[in-house]
Amino acid sequence: MNKWIAWFLFLPSLLMSNSKEGIEAFVQSNVFYTTELTPYLEIRLHILADRFTKNIERDSLLSIESQVTLILRKDSNIVKAERLLLNSTPQKSLHDMIHLVRWQLPAGNYILETKIEDLRDPSRELSLLDSVEIKNIPLKPHVSNLQLASVIRESKDTNNLFYKNGFISEPLPYNVYKETQKLLCAYFETYTCDKLGKRFFYRFNLSKQDSVGNFIVQQEWHKARTGRNFDAYYLKHDISNLTSGTYRLTVKLLNESSKEVAESFTEFNRVNPFWDKIAKLVASKVEDHQFFDTLSEPIIDYSLRAMYPLISSLDVDILNNFFKDKKLEEKRIFLFAYWSDQADTARIAFDKFLKYIRKLDAMFYSGFGYGFETARGSIYLRYGKPDEQIAEDKDNGAFPYEIWKYNKIIKTGQTNVKFLFYNPDLAGSDFRLLHSTAHGETHNKNWELELYKNALQEVRGNNPIDANSIPDGYNRRAREYFYN
Repeated sequence: MNKWIAWFLFLPSLLMSNSKEGIEAFVQSNVFYTTELTPYLEIRLHILADRFTKNIERDSLLSIESQVTLILRKDSNIVKAERLLLNSTPQKSLHDMIHLVRWQLPAGNYILETKIEDLRDPSRELSLLDSVEIKNIPLKPHVSNLQLASVIRESKDTNNLFYKNGFISEPLPYNVYKETQKLLCAYFETYTCDKLGKRFFYRFNLSKQDSVGNFIVQQEWHKARTGRNFDAYYLKHDISNLTSGTYRLTVKLLNESSKEVAESFTEFNRVNPFWDKIAKLVASKVEDHQFFDTLSEPIIDYSLRAMYPLISSLDVDILNNFFKDKKLEEKRIFLFAYWSDQADTARIAFDKFLKYIRKLDAMFYSGFGYGFETARGSIYLRYGKPDEQIAEDKDNGAFPYEIWKYNKIIKTGQTNVKFLFYNPDLAGSDFRLLHSTAHGETHNKNWELELYKNALQEVRGNNPIDANSIPDGYNRRAREYFYN
């Protein structure tokens, strides 16, 4: 397929589909060859479900219906044509529709016409054009088109439409890897590899397009393969730290003597605002970046674990993945980015924070993780020192508890905020957060029943099932402490 012509032809229809009522879909066509070296065209469809008229069925289940017409022309003559009816199974939330068609074809230049219609609203349709070039494979080692995928997974399900050579891969819409997608996935085939020797090699490189259109190599790596006639290769490569932009993936085929004999490439776009920000910070804060580069892994992990109460839920997910995958460099960069946001001089701000969390670690040490990871430690870390603290371990029928009061939370502006911690296990200083009036924190209307669990035979009112407080008693003052 001629990439430049395909993009030029595809762009107008893509823009048209962005209207509120327009259908939106992606068509991916690649050329492969059978073991007899007969060429065939593989057409993969990804159709967005939310642009179709939804049918509401019993139990509020949703379904959609689409008609897809594929026409392949050569010199204005129709060579192949196929009409597909794609119906989603009724479900509570709709998923995009994906489909695959394979056609054996002779060599030549073709135009693929794709028409997608909403069967429940004939006025809504999308037409796409794509150029396709099919060549007779030369009788020498050759690399197929590179087929990008959103996901690739091992499978034995040969009945799956997207199964091929032990794997299932799904199309990548618009050849765009979004921020949440961490792996570059691609499939390609190499033919007549037995002529390369007992071993051959792939040289992969990723190049990024600069402002004047040149592609500059960013990463390069190799993979050795054993000699065989046919080689199917599924590539998975970490692109989590690639900044936004247009990239080219190139595969070069090397023989046993490391001489280049063939190559193939494709292009994709990467959207990654987090790493865009990092790149700007690295360029503008050289000394700070160098400082964080010198930090040891134990210090990095220690300080990052203390930052969980301070970061957003999105950043929590990012950080969890870094810990899960043991990505030291990414954790280091995360630390650098966070403290660069907090202060003009990130290394000074971080040094103060490190001293602070060590202090909290000692203050709230419980034997169950770091002190700043305890309930009291994380609240202290998030909101600072309370304006008033009440500690009680002799309240009649209650577990040991503490009440913290803040006149005003600076970060949220909320006033008269209270936290109640208790120690139901009577285990050292392992206090848990039972109840709070702070927005976004634990709120438990039955906190009195939990706190006075040893006195549950006494409840307020005549209905013990719905009761959420207990009567006043001798030396029983938690309610008074909390609300006064």
